[in-house]
Amino acid sequence: MHRRITNKFTNFSKLSLASFGILLFLLINTVNVSGQTGSNNSLAYLEQTFPKLTNLYKEELKQCRTHYIFAIDVSGSMKKYDAVVTPALQAFAQALPVGEQVSIIPFGTDPKENTPGLCCRINNEAQIQTLNNSLSTLYINEGYSLEFRRNTDVHKAVEAVNKAILNNQESQMNVVVIITDFLNDLPGIGEIKLKDDNLSKLNKDFDNATSDTYTRVVAMQLPKAGTGKGFCLDQLQESVFCNTSRTKKFDIIQAINDHNAIAHWFNQLSRDIMTEKLKAVIQLDNERSLNASLDVNIDIDGNTTADIRWTPNKLYTQLQIDTTKTQPGSDYYFENNPEAFTITQDTLLENIELGKLKHENWGFRQCKEALIIGMKLPTEYDAELQKLSIEKPLVMPDDEHSDWIFTFFLPFWWTVGIIIAIILYIMMVIKAFLRNSREAFKGTVDFSDSRCRDIGDTIRINKVAPSRTLLIGDGGNYGCDLSNAEWTIQVVKKTSSPLLFWKRPAFEWSAKSGFVCNGNKKRGLLGRYGKGNTSKMANLECGPDSDKLTHGVKIMIK
Repeated sequence: MHRRITNKFTNFSKLSLASFGILLFLLINTVNVSGQTGSNNSLAYLEQTFPKLTNLYKEELKQCRTHYIFAIDVSGSMKKYDAVVTPALQAFAQALPVGEQVSIIPFGTDPKENTPGLCCRINNEAQIQTLNNSLSTLYINEGYSLEFRRNTDVHKAVEAVNKAILNNQESQMNVVVIITDFLNDLPGIGEIKLKDDNLSKLNKDFDNATSDTYTRVVAMQLPKAGTGKGFCLDQLQESVFCNTSRTKKFDIIQAINDHNAIAHWFNQLSRDIMTEKLKAVIQLDNERSLNASLDVNIDIDGNTTADIRWTPNKLYTQLQIDTTKTQPGSDYYFENNPEAFTITQDTLLENIELGKLKHENWGFRQCKEALIIGMKLPTEYDAELQKLSIEKPLVMPDDEHSDWIFTFFLPFWWTVGIIIAIILYIMMVIKAFLRNSREAFKGTVDFSDSRCRDIGDTIRINKVAPSRTLLIGDGGNYGCDLSNAEWTIQVVKKTSSPLLFWKRPAFEWSAKSGFVCNGNKKRGLLGRYGKGNTSKMANLECGPDSDKLTHGVKIMIK
């Protein structure tokens, strides 16, 4: 990149301090996801600070490999950073433990990928020395053409970063550091924004290359030369290296000139390295799907049971059912069963009684609802996870249910039974009312004298209307008349309320005048059907108001 620098630094030491501060900040806050020399001491720090998690992931911490990718702008205007960037990178390389991968990509008009000596896996001290020697010519490589140094193609640099990640899938972690002023200055065109289709492809390639890995991208924005805005940095942040998950991070670092802060970061470096690596291996488990599935069954009353399946991992071995709820804006709501909120290690939970689906109004309606069940992941490491600012994944499987739901304070079948009983009762009452209104006295009456001899013929009564009274003796027009009778017997229909449908009408006899004796009774019933009383006949002895009996009367009803 060839530009006139309009804002010259008047104090080179100030520039060096600021640039060195930027680089140290970069190394301490990005390289800290990998182990370095002195990692045993850092591991001891982890064992003291996060004893449970460190013990759980000790093997992963020892085996976790990191791929460091440095894309460094070495175009013409960036050469002034050689004295600061190169020594810092050499010190960084010297601190790398065995097994780590390094890819340093110089770029200008084009990226110099797979440059011998700048891309290697650290297996011994000799490789570290070779890397340091190659870094010494990072900015002054004689193989760089004048055309290469005149411009900066940020798009091609990011493409090279994606390729470097994709070509090394053995590493579980990636640390990407892009060092430039982010002025996308193309040959013969000048400074332009990255095209939308290029951004989309870069983002897709980045996501594919970093799937199932912990990746951190740091953009170190050096002071801008000329009057350019360096606006492609915002494009990279918003469209390429956007934070799509907990295992992908993007940071922007600018000039730092606080010497005390630099010293503090340097003193904390050995601890931060392993702490971030611990966070990285945990986040990989955090991102692994627990494959939670939900199969809901809702009965007619809204009582909800569920079968839940899930797959535990190393970190999450227990599951706790939490609040079940309906979709936002639904007229239905869910009444949870607290007894379901139990902690379990079972991976298959069958017929769990979650609670009851209810509606704001009573009724019988078709329900099409997606129930969402919240699940907690309790662990013995909760306090340490919180200390590391690691959030547990949200496990909220859902299942859509479509069926008819009856919402009422009584269960459906109870309600149906009560309604049927009420209908049957009303029908029986109507039937009893009709029966009571139709039922009348039908039967025969026979008379005898005091010597028990029949007097006259048997009198047959076809019907006495329910509103009439049957009189026997001197009965008048509606009764059974006997000449010179000195007594009268009255038979009256006694009708119960039709609400008591099981009670039929009964006929009651009594002495209206004279003397009537049936045993010692002067009042009795005809035709009342009940336990111990099924008689349809009464034999009565009649006479004047004295002890003299003059007639006998036999009343028979059909």
